Amino acid sequence: MNPSLQGYFQVAQAVWEGLPPVTRFGIQDEHTLKTYLPQLQRWEDPVINGFYDTLFSHPATRAVFREGERAMREQVLRDWYRRTITGPFNLEYFAWQILVGQVHLNRGISKGQVMVMWGWLTEQIWQLSHISLPIDEADQLTMAWMRLANSVKAMAADERLEAYLQSLEQQSGASPRILQSAAVSWLEEQSKGSNRS
Repeated sequence: MNPSLQGYFQVAQAVWEGLPPVTRFGIQDEHTLKTYLPQLQRWEDPVINGFYDTLFSHPATRAVFREGERAMREQVLRDWYRRTITGPFNLEYFAWQILVGQVHLNRGISKGQVMVMWGWLTEQIWQLSHISLPIDEADQLTMAWMRLANSVKAMAADERLEAYLQSLEQQSGASPRILQSAAVSWLEEQSKGSNRS
């Protein structure tokens, strides 16, 4: 799926409106990130280095990269991190996250790999904040980061499903909604069968 820029905005808006407000990143979370911006900036190097050390230490994730591209990828993550900790967290930011997800998909990075590295980032923010801040402040920062991560992951998950369904439609000629309905029916049938065991 290669939507126009307007398409990314529309997807982001639709996903955002579908998320319960108490679960998504909000104004107070943005304020929290601004409050702890100096700490988040100090953590940039360990976060970036640790992220790529983790990816390059595992053969399956290492295989995604071309020889000699680590420095370039680190700079891309560094730019993403800086934008992510400073905001603004508007529709443009979340549409950009959908585009980032599309880039990951095009590079052959699995949804599982993306999700687990979001988890890794969240763990790092938790660890660094609990080392550096009083516990109540560390918890506040971690919760704001978690809501940001969950909001972005929701964008990525919905976008990947849409891309997958559209790819199936192009390959098979069947409507994505019919395919989705068939998949739901199959899963319900499987669930009934496992409940009988």
